[in-house]
Amino acid sequence: MNTLPVRINPRQDQIIRLVRSQGYVSNEDLAQQFDVAVQTIRRDIGFLAEQGLLTRHHGGATPNSTIENIAYNERQILNLKAKDAIGRCAAALIPDRSSLFINIGTTTEAFARSLGGHRDLRVVTNNLHVASLISGRPDFRTVICAGELRPKDGAILGAAAIETLDSFRTEYGVIGISGIAEDGTLLDFDLSEIQCARTILRNSQRVLLLADHTKFSRLPMGRVGGLADIDDLITDRPVSEEFKVLLDAANVTLHIAKISQ
Repeated sequence: MNTLPVRINPRQDQIIRLVRSQGYVSNEDLAQQFDVAVQTIRRDIGFLAEQGLLTRHHGGATPNSTIENIAYNERQILNLKAKDAIGRCAAALIPDRSSLFINIGTTTEAFARSLGGHRDLRVVTNNLHVASLISGRPDFRTVICAGELRPKDGAILGAAAIETLDSFRTEYGVIGISGIAEDGTLLDFDLSEIQCARTILRNSQRVLLLADHTKFSRLPMGRVGGLADIDDLITDRPVSEEFKVLLDAANVTLHIAKISQ
C-alpha cells in the first residue's frame, strides 16, 4: 500500500535540524527561538516523534540515533558555557600534587583548561587535546596513552591504550559520558571508548563524572557502568528528585556548576 509523504511545516523542519545538530533541545529554548508558546512546541515535537523523525523526552527532544555520537566540531560548541562551568567546578575538587586520569570528551577538555591554577599534577590521558592543553606546564607530568589516534576528536583508543591506562593507579579519574539513563546507567557509543572508560573506573580511587544536562536525555546503546562506579557527579542543572534518590543510594555527591553570565 502506498503512503503519502509526511508534510511538515517550516518550523517543524527547523526543529528537526536543531535537534540533529545539538543532540538535545529543550521545549523552552525552542519556544523562545521561534517566539511561540511552549504548548505549540510540545505539539510539534509530539507530531514529529510520531512520524519517527526525532525522539520526544520530558522537556525536550533528541535525535533518534543510539549508535552514532554527534560530530566532534558540533560537540565543541554545544552547551559551551555549561561545559566550562562544569570544568571549573570539577577542577576545584582536585588538590595540587594529585594524580589523575582524564578521558575523551569536550567536557573533560573544558576541565583540562581549568587546571591552570594547579601545581604538580600527574596526568594520564587518552585524549590528545587534553595533553596539548596542559603540555606547557613544566610542573605537570603527563603520560599519553599508546594506541590508535582517532583524528576527528583526538581520542587514543585500542588495546595499547587500554594497556597503558591499566598500568596506572591514580587518586582521581575524571571522565565524560555520552548518556545517562533514568536508572543511572552510564552509556556511550563506541566500544573502544567504553573499554577505556571502564579501565579508568577500575583504577581510580575517586571518580568524577562530568555531564551537562543534555546527557540525561541521550541513550547510546553501550553500557559503561552505573552510579555505583562513580563518587561525584558534576552537572549544570538540578536533577530530578527520582534521580537524586538514586545518587543518594549509590553514595554519589552531586555538584551543580554555576554558569557565568
